[in-house]
Amino acid sequence: MTRCDPIEGAAAAARTVGIDPYEGMQIIGAARLADRHHPPFDLGRPALVLDITDEPTAQGVRAVLGNAYPDDHPLQLICLEGNGARSARVIPLADLAAPAGFGEDACLYVPALHHGSYADLQEVMAHLRAPYGCPWDREQTLASTRAFLLDEVGEALEAMDGEDEVHIAEELGDVLGIIAMIGQIATEEGRFQIADAVRLSVEKLIRRHPHVFGEDDIDDMAHLYTRWEEIKAEERAAQDRPARGPLDAVPAALPALRKAREMQSKADKAGLLDRVALAESSTELESLLPEGSDEKALGLLLWRLVALANARGLDGEDALRAFIGRWRAENTP
Repeated sequence: MTRCDPIEGAAAAARTVGIDPYEGMQIIGAARLADRHHPPFDLGRPALVLDITDEPTAQGVRAVLGNAYPDDHPLQLICLEGNGARSARVIPLADLAAPAGFGEDACLYVPALHHGSYADLQEVMAHLRAPYGCPWDREQTLASTRAFLLDEVGEALEAMDGEDEVHIAEELGDVLGIIAMIGQIATEEGRFQIADAVRLSVEKLIRRHPHVFGEDDIDDMAHLYTRWEEIKAEERAAQDRPARGPLDAVPAALPALRKAREMQSKADKAGLLDRVALAESSTELESLLPEGSDEKALGLLLWRLVALANARGLDGEDALRAFIGRWRAENTP
């Protein structure tokens, strides 16, 4: 069979499934798509995947599409002959790799994922913030969204403690909603656009993983951590920002208990935590939390400590936060 012209073939395939190939259609070759880890196109628009030549290629395409679309997403496998569509059949994404009809003239129509792209979310948020949008959304500022962001992250964490996947997805969506609002406010004020945040995040992830995206060799996790800190220091120097100590990376706004955990972890990796002295000073607590205790036992102990603090008129959160501040001041190199 003679391979058809890609553009004409794509147009013929689009006509086969009854769509206009020039109305927002995205076109990509199967080999290029299979070489990715996530679809490099807008999920909110339809796409055509050309040249699904064999079963291994189809398996690669299915794996990549599966990172964004549900298993039951209805695809249409189209077989072309010359410049005309020959046939089309609907298959769920999960069945894509089943051998049937693959070849240089086979392509795949991927319908848009309804309200499933970040562009959809940003469009809704821009609409809400528009002059004819919602008064409440329009009056929000970067300052006012801080509390909402903390609340939504807290609710997402609470959902993740359970096993309800739909609830987790819903709460993560709420976090994304606040992020979209922050991005929209920043765009309107000329500060930055959400694309800037995405770009900076992508560049940072690539830059901080040279053992994955570059040629660095990592011997072990200790080497990985050391290299990570070196790269962060290089970034700060390149941005002409003051050097940071190993304890400076712990966010000040963390809840005290989490902050204590992070501070001890950072201090231990930097050689600033005297574990021997800490163990000796904790001997009296061993009987309250013996070796082998689980999180349930630890939770009960912490609960009782909070109750005791309350009985003494003390605030455990404030007390621990103040102690962390003193310890950090005494142990910062």
